[in-house]
Amino acid sequence: MPLDKNDPSTFNHKYATVNGIRMHYVDENSSSQKPLLLIHGWPDLWLGWREQIPFLVELGYRVIVPSLRGFGETEAPESHEHYGMGVISQDLLALMDHLALPTVTVLAHDWGGAVAWRFAQFYPDRVLAVGSFCTPYSPPARVHIPLEKVVEVLPNFKYQLYLVTPEAEKDINENTANFFARIFRPIAEASKDPLIDPQTGTLQAGRSVVPKSDVISQKVFDYYVKAYQQAGARGGLNWYKQSFNNYNQCKDLPDNVTQPALMVVATLDRALPPSMSEKMSEYIPNLDKLTVEGAGHWVLWERPTECNDILKSWLTKVYPIESSPKL
Repeated sequence: MPLDKNDPSTFNHKYATVNGIRMHYVDENSSSQKPLLLIHGWPDLWLGWREQIPFLVELGYRVIVPSLRGFGETEAPESHEHYGMGVISQDLLALMDHLALPTVTVLAHDWGGAVAWRFAQFYPDRVLAVGSFCTPYSPPARVHIPLEKVVEVLPNFKYQLYLVTPEAEKDINENTANFFARIFRPIAEASKDPLIDPQTGTLQAGRSVVPKSDVISQKVFDYYVKAYQQAGARGGLNWYKQSFNNYNQCKDLPDNVTQPALMVVATLDRALPPSMSEKMSEYIPNLDKLTVEGAGHWVLWERPTECNDILKSWLTKVYPIESSPKL
């Protein structure tokens, strides 16, 4: 069955026990010797890469896309103690070992970008190159900075103060379809209201209902809703409770990323505005930085042609598919 970006069932779904949890992942074109590891963010799943997976397969890459710890069909430990960038990096390393992959190139979006930068630092001999959409690199914290203090410096992260509350979990679990209809929209269709409503103080509870965007196919939308209805929101929200774990697990890492790196910013990204990436070149000597004008946070499927063109150009330079030798 050919891959259909609008039908999640057409992808090659696999499962493995890694680092003590059962992980779900998609694995396409497994005969290729050029593996790519694609990492999603919140409230996403592997399916956030649906526009890129067939494209990268067509280029000749093996494309491996896990649902991360806490998301979808991958196990979600109840306690936030069992998360953190070091733990997630161990999950990914164990998946690589399960698949007998000595090295990969990593591509990432949103929280996945934060993971990818740290994964490249934890295991520099296993990660050949690293690319991030929207999520800038920042060096590991040398002291613990609580979320409340982070928000004082980065007020665009204020919504995270709600996401760490029990009310946020209840909000998403009781309003799953309406939550995804509100959050998964191209920037041109997005409400001017903040993510957390200033009147209700919620993501969706008590707010008006918006219709699903036509950009999202019904099968894709239903997949997200079903995944969250089955697993609940807690695992993904646990990622926002990691300020200490992330500090503690990453405090001994270096300041720099040495691998070839790609940073793609979207000019209308409200969660991760381009200004946050301005100093990255100080820490990443081999950095290519590109901009998608007029795009929002969901740039991967909002502007897939531009994102795919960027990936093709960068991968051709840092991680090329060798042409077959002439006979």
